[in-house]
Amino acid sequence: FYCHCEGHEPTLMLIKTTDREVCGAFLSTDWEERKRGGNKLSFFGTGECFVFRLKPEMERYEWVIIGHPELAASTQPESEEPTKDEPPGKTISNTSTLPAGEPPADLSDRLSPFLSARHFNLNSRNTSMFMAGSAECIIVGGGDGNALYIDADLNRGRTAHCTTFDNPPLCSETFQVCLLEVWGFQDAMSS
Repeated sequence: FYCHCEGHEPTLMLIKTTDREVCGAFLSTDWEERKRGGNKLSFFGTGECFVFRLKPEMERYEWVIIGHPELAASTQPESEEPTKDEPPGKTISNTSTLPAGEPPADLSDRLSPFLSARHFNLNSRNTSMFMAGSAECIIVGGGDGNALYIDADLNRGRTAHCTTFDNPPLCSETFQVCLLEVWGFQDAMSS
């Protein structure tokens, strides 16, 4: 999977299950970023990421902050306890570029999905788990579950509500992959 995706940014992943359900994700960042965490599973990506389902009904779920910009100004303390989809010992620090105090009246005019969650004072364990990957799995979305979790063999997966995208399960909660396609994009100007 990774050897075909690295060097492409963004990527579009489509999954068809054996039950003929279709779902997927638009992933903003080169999968090579997963190596920055060493051997530890770590999340990366930006608010451009989103997940979707095409069958049985077409629905798109984007970063929860895009739909609720008031959350970008919230100052929730980070817990020391890792969530169930985050390995122990992993810490993420965020810095805020927003002014202290009350958020502007219309934050949505200034909110860009191109920014990483580190640009906001967010509880990263809940709202900035865009994408992660290791030799064992591919994960999209996190916080109280994963929008998509695919095993290392690309044969089985699961889906659940996740806080990052505030999505329902995208298909049957546990599924067998019938077809997985990933389309990568490259900037022709930078080649």
